[in-house]
Amino acid sequence: MLARRVRDACLATAARLARLAKRRPHAVALQALGGVLSFALVIAPAQAAGGAGIPVSGQPTEASKATDASKATDAHKATEANKVTQASEATEPTESAATAASAEATSYLATLRTQVQALIAAGNAEAAFSLVAAHEDAGTGDPDYDYLLGTTALAAGRPAVAVHALERVVLVQPSYAGAWLDLAIAHYRLNELDTADRMLAHVEQNFDPPPALRTDIEAVRRNISSARRWRGWQGDVGAFAGHTSNANYGLSVSALRLTLDGVPATLLLDPSYQPRADSFGELRASASRRFELDAGRQADATVALRHRLHASQSAQDQWDASATGSWRRPVPWRGQDGAVLFAAGSVRELRFDGRGVSQLQASGGLRVPVGACIISGRADLDQRRFSGASAYDALIPWLGAGAECGRTGLQWGGQLRLGRDLAANDRPGGDSLRAETLAFSRWQAQPNLQLGALLIAAHTRDDDAYSPLLAGGSRRWVNRLAAKLEAVWVPGPNPRSPWAVVIEIESIRDRSNIGLSTLDVTQILLGLNYRL
Repeated sequence: MLARRVRDACLATAARLARLAKRRPHAVALQALGGVLSFALVIAPAQAAGGAGIPVSGQPTEASKATDASKATDAHKATEANKVTQASEATEPTESAATAASAEATSYLATLRTQVQALIAAGNAEAAFSLVAAHEDAGTGDPDYDYLLGTTALAAGRPAVAVHALERVVLVQPSYAGAWLDLAIAHYRLNELDTADRMLAHVEQNFDPPPALRTDIEAVRRNISSARRWRGWQGDVGAFAGHTSNANYGLSVSALRLTLDGVPATLLLDPSYQPRADSFGELRASASRRFELDAGRQADATVALRHRLHASQSAQDQWDASATGSWRRPVPWRGQDGAVLFAAGSVRELRFDGRGVSQLQASGGLRVPVGACIISGRADLDQRRFSGASAYDALIPWLGAGAECGRTGLQWGGQLRLGRDLAANDRPGGDSLRAETLAFSRWQAQPNLQLGALLIAAHTRDDDAYSPLLAGGSRRWVNRLAAKLEAVWVPGPNPRSPWAVVIEIESIRDRSNIGLSTLDVTQILLGLNYRL
């Protein structure tokens, strides 16, 4: 990732120079849930492999978890306000740094720096960060601006932003020991302890830090040592309450239109097939761990458990358990660094009313940086087994591609994949062609507020006629539109608090030429999550 950011910094610097010179009956319910899980099983390995998607369990994202590393006696409450004004005091500036500092005195950065210092001194680091970030388009690539952005981001509790900015600084000014130290602090606050340790070693081995800087280095080292004692599995537990418009995943139609010996007929469905609304309570727990391997390789493991209890529809109570593992390593790609080869696997079991669906998935692919985005190509193999409805068992090979882009506090992207749903048994309709599209966005609106949106559009078309009695013997098609909105809010003034309030709103709409495949579900959920 450092190599990719280095390349991005080069591009940003070049751009600045140019500016200066330019997701019924039990089978139906299981199929519906299986479809909902389809993208969840893609997103989770993708996230673990460095991909993107909204946290499906309402947990804070990895970046927000990682900032909790500072709970380990964060002795290095470095005076960020002073750092903002001491860009070159930590070590003797190079000749180019001195020249830049001189030019800065007469630029807008001098005024901006004064305003930022006043806001931080008044305890309003978030306002200071917003002020600096507003100049990102014009300032990115200027080491003086990037250092101001990085140190202000640290003060505002945004270490991920600080990492990007400070890496650009040390690229242009590699002899800037203070920037290296702040970069180490940013990685420490992201719980990237090995990287932070290497940065500190770089400062000690390549510079002669003055006493004040050595004191800061030792403080950060103590924090890293303390964090390592607590390093390992990280977890989340949560309790939620919600309401769903369709607890039993009932059909959206009250009658089926049949064709009997060429004569149209109408079959009224039993009321038990209709949607039944209900309220529910839900418990969630998860644990994850990252393993830092050699040669820049990383591995992640995640386990999660969810239990939903309905107020009246107890037959629909759910147990949902999953485990995901991923591995990635940096690889060269067409002469450039920053590309990542990844592989992932997951297993998931969903049970209700003595029935359920099991899913196994294996994935692999390549992620390549292109400008400010990351382009990915992947292959997935998805196996689904439906307990009590084995006719719907299937093996689905997928091919997909996606992109993720972002800037300060905002990420967005999408993914498209095509699959062949191979029926394992004599299934109505036979094999199917599947196409699924996903779009997402995440916005760190405030240090303690993250908003997310997810949109899924999917199409399925069978190879063979579903039934001679339905739709005149036509092949079945199903179009799904699913959307999810999520807000994660950390109450209180400390954005690193382990408590978070989670709100989720989710909607699923399935439309088909076969009434048995129509579905409408809307649910809202509110709860409290605690990060262990």
